[in-house]
Amino acid sequence: MPGNVVALFSVFNYADFGVACFLAQLTLALPLMLVLAALATSWRAIPQVYAWWLAQGSSLLAVATALLSWIYVWGNDAAIGVAGSWLPNIRLDTLSSLMLALTGFLAWVILRYSRNYLAGDQSIARYLHWLCLTVATVWLLVTSNNLLFVCLAWTASSLALHQLLVFYKDRPAAQLAAHKKFLISRAADVFTLTACLMLYLSLGTLEIDRIMALLSHSRQTDWPVQIAALLFVFSAILKCAQLPLHGWLLQVMEAPTPVSALLHAGIVNIGGFILLRLSGLLELAPIAQLMLVVVGSITAMLAALVMMTRISVKVMLAWSTCAQMGLMLLEIGLGAYSMALLHLLAHSLYKAHAFLNAGETVSRQRMLGIAPATHLLSPIQIGFSLVGVALSLVLTSMLIGLDPRQDPVLWVFGLVLICSLLPMVNSPFESRGWSQVMLLVGYGFGLSLLYGIWHLVFGHLLASSSMPPSLFGIGFACACLIGLLLIQYIVLNRPQGDLSRWLHPRAFAGFHLDEFVTHLTLKIWPTRLLVVARGSQLSAPHAALKKRKNDVVSS
Repeated sequence: MPGNVVALFSVFNYADFGVACFLAQLTLALPLMLVLAALATSWRAIPQVYAWWLAQGSSLLAVATALLSWIYVWGNDAAIGVAGSWLPNIRLDTLSSLMLALTGFLAWVILRYSRNYLAGDQSIARYLHWLCLTVATVWLLVTSNNLLFVCLAWTASSLALHQLLVFYKDRPAAQLAAHKKFLISRAADVFTLTACLMLYLSLGTLEIDRIMALLSHSRQTDWPVQIAALLFVFSAILKCAQLPLHGWLLQVMEAPTPVSALLHAGIVNIGGFILLRLSGLLELAPIAQLMLVVVGSITAMLAALVMMTRISVKVMLAWSTCAQMGLMLLEIGLGAYSMALLHLLAHSLYKAHAFLNAGETVSRQRMLGIAPATHLLSPIQIGFSLVGVALSLVLTSMLIGLDPRQDPVLWVFGLVLICSLLPMVNSPFESRGWSQVMLLVGYGFGLSLLYGIWHLVFGHLLASSSMPPSLFGIGFACACLIGLLLIQYIVLNRPQGDLSRWLHPRAFAGFHLDEFVTHLTLKIWPTRLLVVARGSQLSAPHAALKKRKNDVVSS
């Protein structure tokens, strides 16, 4: 290979230079293939079908490359690295290989879905162009070893996604949501670039593996390192749609459904991936870890309460993403990196399926609405259910060798599992009474066993050590989860009670947390909302509303 293209191929813990070299070159070629597919959409001499084939082929090749890289890394206990004079530094380890496989698979599914979903749309070429560029920047982000390049790729993915969010330019709500996200993301970009500068001035390098090595050996607690960790946490909170800066994630539903799937299943999870990549930095900043715990716990709790009041399937899924991102950041703040990675992968696959299968979800909700009413369990039966689930958690922990006394974070995960099972007391089971109690306990035992096994598997895969979390962080997270349990219990058993009547309108309004951000966005970026409403070319809803108002006045 010419020396001006790649200056150095380095394989850590040298095992097989040929295989590592091939995989590294292939990884560098993947984003280039998507860029070529994006360019082909605007070259009329090339049939557009070729661009679709190239994009889908690149996605499948990305999955194959990621799996081969993971096998190589796992078999040789060596990460694949490549450094170039002008090309981005590449590092393929377990984390980046799993993320490359995930994003490649999601891209392939979304591309196949989009081709049928937008068939006949005049702007389909523009859609494919920006979709390819968005995925290409994500692939560069998850495989890069240079922190500055990671931050720049994160910014580029946000800018490319912005063009997809405003795909329907005549929808005012889409414009407002995209502008709100644009402003929040640019603030997050300022945080990440400032953090990169502070780390470079303190450590003299921007290579992620070297930064982690320096921090692990010296255990520096200098103030630039502390502030850099805080800035990365701030950026992740902003881009992961945590309260109260979450409104844009709920309002981007005006974009095409495949774009919603790409956003909720892929782009919004990038903050968690970067924090996992920089876990060694977070461990030296207890304040940053505590902030993740506090913000993540509050977001997960409030978003779960809002979900109980929602009827719209897509809006419910959006609030679910807020809650899940809060739970993922909570796990990272507590040092449970293996569970956070499992959560990231599982949530991405689930949310992509949920959005792309939204029509079937609506049908299922309608069937549940006409299902026969069920009797709620009595307080004694619910108490036995919770005790039985708690005992099943302890039993499964003993079976698979997990000790909550040595790993207090497991108590938090136990409460999360109980929170997920509690709404099932109002589910349309065929069995009633104590049979339903036994069924709930059986679900708890099976889920906790599966949860523990995955915990061990991903802990072995990631092989990252973490500092013990603070007792205050564990206590705060447990307090939020117990509060959520109590509120859910009261609302499910007394839907017409005083608490339910007081809580429902406030939760339905999202606790009014997004109003300030919306007003601030309209002040900073007035957009075309007022122009569309007052101009001569009114949209159909505005025209109908104006006609109805004129008829009322004339009568």
